[in-house]
Amino acid sequence: MSLNKFARNAWLLAFIILTVSTTAAAQTKSHSWIRGVWDGTGYQVDDKSTWPMTLIARGRTFSINYPSLSCGGHWKLISINSSRARFREVLDHGQDKCADKGSVLIQRLNRNQIVFLYSYAKTKEISASAVLNRRLDVSINGFRPQRLP
Repeated sequence: MSLNKFARNAWLLAFIILTVSTTAAAQTKSHSWIRGVWDGTGYQVDDKSTWPMTLIARGRTFSINYPSLSCGGHWKLISINSSRARFREVLDHGQDKCADKGSVLIQRLNRNQIVFLYSYAKTKEISASAVLNRRLDVSINGFRPQRLP
């Protein structure tokens, strides 16, 4: 292999490594804003009802609970950037009480507030919404509530 070809291949390999590592770092940083425990009150458009909800976001795991509706499950991440995330909701309990397989859009408002928008499966119309607030009395590693003195 000639010296020019070797140098060109070395530069190409360095470029690929730099691109991949930069993209991976950006993807990790782009979804760190959603990590934490989030609480709020959902509003159902069709029957004008309200219900409490809690989102626990740790790494790439997103658990959702609607305690007064006796349903919950997890969100499957579809896409995320620095201010918006899209999910498919998959219920693991209470499917007879809550709609399953809906679309969820989370929009970041600021460090401690996000907007939740829900659409039934195969529709684009918003059927539920909420403003969720970051729970500030949570340990970083275990996301367990801790009582403040």
